[in-house]
Amino acid sequence: MLRFLDFFRKGKALEGESPEQAAFRKKYQHFENLLAANNKALELMTELEQTCYGPKPFSLEYVIGQTESLLSYVNRIADELNALSNNKFVRLFDAVERIGVSVLQELVRKRTVEAGRFTLPMQDLSLERLAEVGGKAASLGEVYNRVHLPVPRGFAITAYACSHFMHFNRLYEESERVLKGLDVEDTEKLLECSRKIQSLILDAPLPPDLENAVLNEVDSLIRELGPDIRMAVRSSATCEDSEASFAGQHSSVLGVGRSNFLQAYKEVVASTFNPRAIYYRRSKGYPDEYVIMSVLCLVMVNAKSSGVLYTRDPNDPRRDVILVNGVWGLGVSAVEGSAATDFFVVDKARRQILSTWTAPKETMLVLADPEGLEERKVPPELRTRPSLESDQLLSLAEAGILLEEHYGQPLDIEWALDSSNRIVLLQSRPLNVDLKTVRGDVPTLGSDLESLRRKFPDNPILLHQGVTASRGKASGIAYVLTSDHNLLNIPVGSILIAKQTSPRYVSILGRVQAIVTDVGSITGHMASVAREFGVPTLVGTGNATEVISHGEEITVDATNCLIFQGRVESILERKKAVNPMKGSPTYKACHAALKKMAVLNLTDPENENFSPDGCRTVHDVVRFAHEMSMREMFRISDRVEMDKRYAVRIKAPLPMKILAVDLQGGLNIPPGASEATMEQVTSIPFQALLRGMTHPDVRWVGAVGVDWRGFATIMAESVFRDPTMDDRMGGPNYVVLSNEYFNFNSRLGYHFAVIDAYCGPQVNDNYVAFSFKGGAADIGRRSRRALLIAKILKRLGLKTTLKGDMVRGEIKKYDCSELLTRLDMLGRLIGAVRLLDMVLSDDGRIDWYVDEFFNGNYSFQRKA
Repeated sequence: MLRFLDFFRKGKALEGESPEQAAFRKKYQHFENLLAANNKALELMTELEQTCYGPKPFSLEYVIGQTESLLSYVNRIADELNALSNNKFVRLFDAVERIGVSVLQELVRKRTVEAGRFTLPMQDLSLERLAEVGGKAASLGEVYNRVHLPVPRGFAITAYACSHFMHFNRLYEESERVLKGLDVEDTEKLLECSRKIQSLILDAPLPPDLENAVLNEVDSLIRELGPDIRMAVRSSATCEDSEASFAGQHSSVLGVGRSNFLQAYKEVVASTFNPRAIYYRRSKGYPDEYVIMSVLCLVMVNAKSSGVLYTRDPNDPRRDVILVNGVWGLGVSAVEGSAATDFFVVDKARRQILSTWTAPKETMLVLADPEGLEERKVPPELRTRPSLESDQLLSLAEAGILLEEHYGQPLDIEWALDSSNRIVLLQSRPLNVDLKTVRGDVPTLGSDLESLRRKFPDNPILLHQGVTASRGKASGIAYVLTSDHNLLNIPVGSILIAKQTSPRYVSILGRVQAIVTDVGSITGHMASVAREFGVPTLVGTGNATEVISHGEEITVDATNCLIFQGRVESILERKKAVNPMKGSPTYKACHAALKKMAVLNLTDPENENFSPDGCRTVHDVVRFAHEMSMREMFRISDRVEMDKRYAVRIKAPLPMKILAVDLQGGLNIPPGASEATMEQVTSIPFQALLRGMTHPDVRWVGAVGVDWRGFATIMAESVFRDPTMDDRMGGPNYVVLSNEYFNFNSRLGYHFAVIDAYCGPQVNDNYVAFSFKGGAADIGRRSRRALLIAKILKRLGLKTTLKGDMVRGEIKKYDCSELLTRLDMLGRLIGAVRLLDMVLSDDGRIDWYVDEFFNGNYSFQRKA
């Protein structure tokens, strides 16, 4: 919250202002308006990220409404920047219009493919590329790049490449003409239409640029791995492996050499229009334009054995087991279910093999010479041997468990054992098992209270009664609701304890871990909705509001009607919530729009592309305008010759450049000085902040226990600098200050912090406001760091709000000495958490970091 102008009005600063100071105040009004719009734009982007990446359903209308509000604030930012700079950045209006039109087109138009690259190597693939390369390729890239498990070498031919091919030959227009009026129940007509379209595709030439791009990727693999490699050319359509799996609807071509690679690619593209694919697509309600064929191209594994792994028994999800089948050689028959396979069952929790059934295996598929596949006899000594040894099976099961934990849902995984006895994963896709509809899917703890007390001696049983309305287990801080008026105050991650069920609780289901009520039934509306949202709910307990204390940590086992005091880690199931809309056209359209809004490309103000024309997203516009507004605000005016003391550099032993404007009494420097030392800073609150930032135990150089797997998107050399060099950590940082006031805008690497404070003799005027957003890691890690910061702020006494990776806190009407202590701690905080988004891969570690911060361990080094 910026209050500088209030001090003008109250005569707190610049009394008897000169014309130069009046000009400065006018500029500051535009600056303040821009920052207010900037904050609102960031808030809306955070809300959109939460909506689109969150586990709850959302409507397209809501996203469009929020997007239109966001664009209106961005227009306001462009207006204020040009008013501040005397119309120096009028081209920014063109950028806002260009990007705004592009964003809205994603949300309101029919499915089209964004122009991009024709091919992407495996190291560039992940689920974030889902719209570009389809589910199969994106997921295998996720396995390789995010979970770091072995997969074959290869690349993806993108959906854009397919679109380019189809448009080059006008095949979309032809297919639309052929399919017009088709009744898919008319099998004869369906087969006829399919043959016509597939023939057109197979006979069409590839555009030269696409042909060259594809063959360049193949040739690159040949140069590295040798001329004898064979490729698997596999479908990865843009709707495959989503909620609608499209399993088996499209084609794959195996054992392909270079000479036939382009034709194999066209065969896979043509399979988009095979009869079963057309029927499935139309029956599932997916328009033809939503299924665009990306192709996953993998170097084939010369497999000793292959097969399929399920991380859950689809026929009985109550069993906590892994199912594996396998055959010798290539796994085509195992995938298709066309031959007898070995069958293994592994206990997940104990990592023990429960059963092995070995099938008689007479034949196997292997790579043929020079191309294709051939069937061979299995050597007699292998026919009755299992296709996996015990240690190989357990290694495969461990990989399946790791992937299921990463994805947060049951998986269908294809695997192969290569000639070096290494497990290689070929595919990972959702196994569509609806666990919420299955009774008894979690083993019960039993009803003997004495045995339960012996089993959990450190966690007293608070309640063992009530009725299960929604199964599951959760832990959190109890929030005992005394009035529905308090609903808005329920913290994220708490457990709601209430007198009775109420439809009004539906609005807070996304914030609570579980619900417990004194009165209620499993057939009530709230109970039904709780089951839909997967929120554990225990109703009809009789006296939960009496025996559970507000603010105490508890564990709810709604499945077994138990409530424990404290956190019972051993019974909690860590599950990553999955949005039920995932894979739908609306979900994809909103994520495509979000890429044009929230992604930040303009990270280096010194890059020649840091300009209105270089803005590619809404976030780029916000970032550019913020940087330019700071420069305009803190430089010497072109229109008014102001005293140079309004733009000086503060020299501090920190790896950042700090530029300051002294309103009155904030610096004690000679007239005309361009620099000020820390000793010359006379702003009382800013002294306190600097004192914390320069605390000897705050390490600005070196890592803070960085998880390097999450560090790939940030350049270490731009962060780990010698603080004595006074180099920029992400660009200049700006402060407006007086003897009793400062506003500090700090940009450290990829995140932003703003601190606004006034500390004077009148307690009612005093306040500290803090905000923090951003980072270089994924949204999950950034959000964890924001949660960590919020917890620290709360301990410091600040009232906090948290949205995704944005956290804000404020404390006011405290004695100056109290606020100076908080500012000192905030200075330590922004140094301590600078890289923690790279470290926080697990929610369970957050509290440890909070405790260590207050123990003075600002580098978060673990004790030996």
